Amino acid sequence: MIRKLFTLAAGTLLVYAFLAASLNTSSQAAQLTAGPSDEFIFDTDNAVTDAEVLSGDSVTFGHGHTPFINDPDNNVGNLTDNSPGTVTGIGEPQYGTFSDSSLQASWSSRPNGDTFLVNQPGIDFYIFESGNNNNIDTLAVSATGATGATDFFYEQPINFTPTTSSDVGYWTFGYDLSWLGFEDGETIESLTISNFSTVATVNPIAGAEGTGNRGFVDFSGNTGEKIEGGLGDRFVGTNQSCGLVTDNGGANSNSYHFSWCDPGVKNWDTDPDIIYIAAAGDAKFSTSHIVATPVPEPEFGAMPLLGLLAGVFGISSTVKFKQKKLA
Repeated sequence: MIRKLFTLAAGTLLVYAFLAASLNTSSQAAQLTAGPSDEFIFDTDNAVTDAEVLSGDSVTFGHGHTPFINDPDNNVGNLTDNSPGTVTGIGEPQYGTFSDSSLQASWSSRPNGDTFLVNQPGIDFYIFESGNNNNIDTLAVSATGATGATDFFYEQPINFTPTTSSDVGYWTFGYDLSWLGFEDGETIESLTISNFSTVATVNPIAGAEGTGNRGFVDFSGNTGEKIEGGLGDRFVGTNQSCGLVTDNGGANSNSYHFSWCDPGVKNWDTDPDIIYIAAAGDAKFSTSHIVATPVPEPEFGAMPLLGLLAGVFGISSTVKFKQKKLA
C-alpha cells in the first residue's frame, strides 16, 4: 500500500512538473530587436501594457515595416485606440493651430502584478517614435514615482532606423531615470509624454550644458537652451496644403520650430508619433513602490568624541607601556 502511494505521489509530481514546464514555456516573452544594427534588445513582456491620451489632439495610423509589428497588441495605437499594430500621434494636425497634447503609459496590467519599474544604472526604458531622418518630432517625458511626478525631461534621440525608405522609419529615445532625479532602486509607476510647446527650451542637467540635448523642459521658453537641429532641405520648395515650404529651420534652431508655408503660416513640428514603449532588456519590476532610504551619516557629539579620544589615549598608553617594559 505504501509503495502504491509512493508511486502515485511520484507520478503526480512528474505530471505537475511537466505542466509547470509547459506553462512556463508558453508564457515566455518573445524577444524583439530594434535599431539600425539591432542593438536594442528587450522582451515583449517589458512593453507598456496600458496607454491613454490625456489631452489635446491625437490620431491613430499604421507605421509600416518595423519590428514592433511583431507585437501588435502592445503597440501604442492598440493600447490607446484598440487598433493593433498602429501608432498614436499626439499634437496633430501637423500644421495650423498648435495643440498642447499628452499621453500616459504604464505597466499596470502586467499579469504577475509587478507593475512598478525599478531604476537601475544605465538606460531604463526606450520610446520608439515614427518619423523622418532629418526632422525630429520632439517629445518630453515625465515619470511618476512614489512621491509624485517629475518635471518634463528632454533627451535627444539615440539614432534613426530607416524602414519603408531611406528617410522614413523610426527614432529611438532612451532614458535613464537617474537623469530625472530617481535613486538606484527607486520605482516609477507611469510615464507621461508631451509634445513641445512652440517656444519650449531645455534647462540642461549637470554635464550637459551647452548641448541643448539633455535637461528639464521650460515650456514657456523663458530659461534654458534651444534644441540644436534643423530640418535640412527635405521640404523646401515642396507644396503643402497651406502653401510652399520656404524655410528649413536652420542649423541651430529648435528642430520643432520652423516656417512651414508662405506667407506667415507656421508648422510647429510637435506631433510625436509613438509606436512602442518598453523597459530596457535587463529591466526589473516590483509589486510595490520603493523609495531610496538615505544612509545617515555618523554624528560625533561631545560624549562620543570624548569616548573616542579616551580610547585612542588608552591604546597609545598601552603601546608606550609595552615598549618601556620591553626596553
